[in-house]
Amino acid sequence: MEIRIDPSALEKEERINGREVGEILARGPNVFAGYWNLPDKTKEVFTDDRWFRTGDMGYFDDDDNLHILGRISTLIKTESGEKIQTEDVEAAYAEEFAIREIGVLEKGGKLVAVIVPKHAGRGDDAKATVRKAIESASKRLPSHQRISEYAITPDALPRTRLGKIQRHRLPERYEQAKEGGEKAPAAGPMSIEEMSGEDRALLEDSAAQSVWEMLAKRYRGKRLTPDTSPQFDLGIDSLEWLNLTLEIAESSGVELTDEAIARTETVRDLLHEVTEGSEGESADPLEKPGEVLDEKQKQWLEPLGPVAATTARFLYAVNRVLIRVIFRLRVEGLEHLPEDEQWVLTPNHASYLDPFAIAALLNWNQLRKTYWAGWTGIVLANPVMRLLSRLGKILPVEPMRAARSSLAFGATILKNKKNLVWFPEGGLSANGELQDFKPGIGMLLEHFPVRVIPVFVHGTHQALPPGKFFPKPNAICVVFGKALDAQQVKREGGGEKPHEQIASALHDRVAKLAQDIGEQT
Repeated sequence: MEIRIDPSALEKEERINGREVGEILARGPNVFAGYWNLPDKTKEVFTDDRWFRTGDMGYFDDDDNLHILGRISTLIKTESGEKIQTEDVEAAYAEEFAIREIGVLEKGGKLVAVIVPKHAGRGDDAKATVRKAIESASKRLPSHQRISEYAITPDALPRTRLGKIQRHRLPERYEQAKEGGEKAPAAGPMSIEEMSGEDRALLEDSAAQSVWEMLAKRYRGKRLTPDTSPQFDLGIDSLEWLNLTLEIAESSGVELTDEAIARTETVRDLLHEVTEGSEGESADPLEKPGEVLDEKQKQWLEPLGPVAATTARFLYAVNRVLIRVIFRLRVEGLEHLPEDEQWVLTPNHASYLDPFAIAALLNWNQLRKTYWAGWTGIVLANPVMRLLSRLGKILPVEPMRAARSSLAFGATILKNKKNLVWFPEGGLSANGELQDFKPGIGMLLEHFPVRVIPVFVHGTHQALPPGKFFPKPNAICVVFGKALDAQQVKREGGGEKPHEQIASALHDRVAKLAQDIGEQT
């Protein structure tokens, strides 16, 4: 192959060490012959004597070694007359951890940039992080290669299918970012064309693509990009992870582990986990809960020894007296609890007093066969809470992330024919009002159709609202609804899937109990 330099491709003559600089031209049998059925395009990239214009700028040194200086199309001339390769400047700034992408362009004879931060932050903190990164990188560059202004955008830079920045779109993107400020981007998913080459490559995996499409449909009213935070931007909190991981399993065939979910900070992270998860299989927490729980978690399921059982019974008696005396505990519908059948209670959750009030109404024979789902933040808070939780058979459930282990705990209890108290709201209600039920209870009852009793606890929020440490002697009333069959509940509820229908119906049942007791008071 032949190579030569064409100085006429540049605006004016340039030399390096006395050698001419120009566009690199190539000719030979291994150079492509032209664009298929595009004669005008072919004419643009070939000279009259059939030399191919590579678009690269370079020169030969005294030893005839070829030096490539960069693309002519990415060359910027500043107001001082300096010629700068934007790709070199971008590479220097992209070394900073806080910068995911950067596109450099010329505006008014100066270098400016559009920046996509590494982590989509908010407000002044995000701006300060990017500013420090810019200042740090600028110190390593000569003055003429430093950017003078920049705009921050949450969306990936527009790129070609080969991953190259579409530089003709940068000015518009820069102006939009400058004018938009902190305005929220338009709702809906980012188009594939707007994504970086890395993200487009990620979506070539069929499992990742199916999850992306599922997220776009499920959260159609929100902005969806690879940098979107499931927790902060999509509002995936508490046991909502249960529903999401179930849908991911249905759409992609991938069962995400608790560890994978815990590592997920962005949608990009989630897609990476799905891609890696599609290469292997993980146990179903409902079918094989023992394979999901680790050895430490399984210790919470072991029977109490004689000393621990005696201590637990003593604490039960103390709690029974204190709750009944201090809070004038009243109960309705206690007769609905089956004596000889396994059951699940689904109470509302307005205060940390709720489980104590319910426990005070159960007899010891019922209580010793009952397990409770408890938040790890309380259960594992300190050695004392760990001991009390162990004595009370409270299982450490992490509603924010550990979807699979939460289900596995519940499945193990029901599989072993024990009773279960599960708070379907997934956390404390800040205002005491009944919140939506998370799908976990529906998944458990769909798989283990045991008797379920809706429960409403009234007065605990007034006695000890969230954030308070000292309770007030407010009267408490616990109402037990009628024992229901899981299949019956499924027919009553709304939703597309059985577990959604079960959760919806139970929510309505608890809401009806709340309405009835409200009318009495």
